[in-house]
Amino acid sequence: MQSISSTSPRNKLINMGIILLLLATFDALFTDFGIQNHLITESNPIMNTIYNVNVAGFYFIKIALPVLLIGIVSKLESKPFILILLNIAISLYVGVLMLHLFWITLAFIGL
Repeated sequence: MQSISSTSPRNKLINMGIILLLLATFDALFTDFGIQNHLITESNPIMNTIYNVNVAGFYFIKIALPVLLIGIVSKLESKPFILILLNIAISLYVGVLMLHLFWITLAFIGL
């Protein structure tokens, strides 16, 4: 008998995709806030161009890519390398968000 709290491997992939979606959304919000307040710049040249042309398009891409990923991983069989890749992506996003928070904090305290 399977316990109620256990999740299937596919659900784990979907949950990781949702975590990426949340992280991407916060990244977009922090990036927009930082750019609007002249605290940071977008270092990705493609996303910088998109941001400068259409901020809504910037948000759309930042959010649509993880949603697309959730759709893809919901169809996949859980494999160790997919979990590793998702963990790396999540770790990188957490690192980027920490940098955004660090830079924004430094700007607010005047350093």
